[in-house]
Amino acid sequence: MAENTSGDCDVMELSEAVKLISKNAQDVFINKEKIKGVAENVMQHLMKHINIFYKLNNNFLRPKSYPYEVNEQPIMVNWLFVLNTLNFSLWYPKNIKQWKVDGREGYIGLCNAIRRAIENETPVWNPEYYARMTKSELEHILRSDDGEPDIPLIDERLKILHEVGEVLLTKYNGTFLECIKLSDYDADKLMKLLFDEFESYRDEVIYDGKKVRFLVKARSLVCDMCMYFKNKPSFKLNTSNMMSTIFTDYCIPQVLFKLELISYSKRLVKRFANNDEPLEHGSREEIEIRGCSLFAAKEICKEVIRISQRHVQENRILKSKKAFNPQVAVDNFLLKFAFIIPKVSGLIENDESLKLDPLHYIRSVHY
Repeated sequence: MAENTSGDCDVMELSEAVKLISKNAQDVFINKEKIKGVAENVMQHLMKHINIFYKLNNNFLRPKSYPYEVNEQPIMVNWLFVLNTLNFSLWYPKNIKQWKVDGREGYIGLCNAIRRAIENETPVWNPEYYARMTKSELEHILRSDDGEPDIPLIDERLKILHEVGEVLLTKYNGTFLECIKLSDYDADKLMKLLFDEFESYRDEVIYDGKKVRFLVKARSLVCDMCMYFKNKPSFKLNTSNMMSTIFTDYCIPQVLFKLELISYSKRLVKRFANNDEPLEHGSREEIEIRGCSLFAAKEICKEVIRISQRHVQENRILKSKKAFNPQVAVDNFLLKFAFIIPKVSGLIENDESLKLDPLHYIRSVHY
């Protein structure tokens, strides 16, 4: 285990941490008067799609871009681990040519690159391979459509693959499936194991002298596992005690900004508009963006729970607490804006609208 394991660290509860961050923030602000309206839209969306209610409230929606499907469980688990391990800092600041694979940027481009490698019979899921991978091999696997630019932080990605591969080989029989088994198929335990064992999953910052764990990459991996194996009874993660948070993709703060749930100071807006220098992981501005985004999502969840009581008597589906998971519903609602950009109450009109709003660029191995 890592030197400071989960049980040893004096960590603030995330909900209290983001509340403190939102209260003391200097450049990011929560527009609380907008929360009720967004929560109403979440419930309207759920009621409109009542025929797929269970799916919307019990499955973490993800873009249908998984790079590979195979019946061998260890291989599926291992490539999902590699995909999420490499899923960080995939963007360059605006006005700079973006890294693309098969015409797609960001996460989808990464999925495409891994799919391409697998189709070329490169065992990218095997820690025996990537723990000793050369830089030229990784550059070839992650090459862009026309050869430039390279994926951001290529050296850091190679180092991380070497590190996580070595941990799996020396401690977990060369497979991430062993990590899941030793976590008793429990999502919360698995997230803590990821934090303790793998440096790039140790998403922790110091705010006001206290440790705050966002654990975005760890949660993203666990959600991907849940989604991918949702129809496989032999592999089911227990998410009942999973740390409450949201999937804080780069675009989620943009969505919240578009919905007017968060706003930025003039200084921060000017920086995003005129300064292409990425924010640093753990900087005050970056912590405020992430913390306030999480706090806003949590406040939406509270309001959704309150509003849902009006619908309990009207619809028998809502009477089952097991069937209604507001956290997942809000998470999926925000992700649909980020990835699909639906026309929900006219809030976002098309897939280009988010590009008009401030986007923070970050250079971090954590997300």
